[in-house]
Amino acid sequence: MPQKPAKQRAFEVRVELGALTSVAGDPQVAVRVGPAAASLVNGIGGDPLLQLRLLHESRSLLFDMGDSGRMALRSAHQVSDVFITHCHADHIGGFMWFMRSRIGHFPPCRLYGPPGLLGHIEGMTRGILWDRVEDRSPRFIIHEYHGDHLKRWQLVAGNHPIPLQDRHAPDGELLREPEFRVRATTLDHGTPVMAYAWEPFGKLQVKKNGLDELGAEAGPWLHHLKMAILKKHPDGLICPGNGQTYRAEDLAAKVLIQEQGQPIVYATDFADTPDNVLRLVRLAKGAHTLFCEASFMVADTDQAIRTHHLTTRATARIANDAGVRQLIAFHFSHRYARRRDDVYRELAGFTDRLLVPEPESGQSDRPWLQSDQ
Repeated sequence: MPQKPAKQRAFEVRVELGALTSVAGDPQVAVRVGPAAASLVNGIGGDPLLQLRLLHESRSLLFDMGDSGRMALRSAHQVSDVFITHCHADHIGGFMWFMRSRIGHFPPCRLYGPPGLLGHIEGMTRGILWDRVEDRSPRFIIHEYHGDHLKRWQLVAGNHPIPLQDRHAPDGELLREPEFRVRATTLDHGTPVMAYAWEPFGKLQVKKNGLDELGAEAGPWLHHLKMAILKKHPDGLICPGNGQTYRAEDLAAKVLIQEQGQPIVYATDFADTPDNVLRLVRLAKGAHTLFCEASFMVADTDQAIRTHHLTTRATARIANDAGVRQLIAFHFSHRYARRRDDVYRELAGFTDRLLVPEPESGQSDRPWLQSDQ
């Protein structure tokens, strides 16, 4: 067994049953990771929809868009980016409600997904009459991931898509901002499926003795240097006050070091194949939290193989091999709706990284978990 990580429990958002989740009695599971809170809006058994709220901004990122009608309208207005794994109904069926929520004067929402995403989104926009919205049509920037680059279009509901310039996607990087980036890898589910990693950047710190070795003193130039690095302007020129001017990238190598952030990885709907496992383990290596499907118990391995899904054993193996701090398993088959503890018990037999939602009182009624607490 891998070395046992420090136990960090999720917190649960207590709601009136049915208010947020599509499965009666299934609470909305949420975890706080650094500057963000990630929640499975429909619980572990409902349609996949992970909301990542950036706590210092009025902003959310969504991963998949199953049944979205349980989201607050205000939350939908604050979504800037949506990352779709694939376009099966339970992963994109909530787009119609979301699109309706974006009627108004909102900035374009960026959508990311596998090849073919544009056709699916355009098809849904064409299923609606837009003659009454005037200039308030929902606006989107569509990104299709093609391995090493993104194909991009601007789409205003009711209009034809407008092609935009392709963009390079080194190391699967789809989005990069000063505070974080989002990377992806492509998995196989009988159709291309994308897994995503939200990777916050740690703070840029001054190296011990870095200023002394440079012969400079702290000053506003350090802020300019940090901004140049975070915003990927490596060729910017910075003068640290020692009589010399440096490229930002070269100066940063001399005086700065960046702390490691705490990634969140989201993956669902893919087969237990060597290539899939290798790709996801690489993406999730050292992550703080891995949200990963565990659709079938080991006794139903044949069904998992037939439908290109994971068993509990496969899910646990990925979490162990990636060395994640904690695993939140979800997207269980509906056949286990009354057997959730059986699924968790089996998962716990394969990994000690499993995080199990518990009653608000914190009193576990799962004796098979007591040794982990």
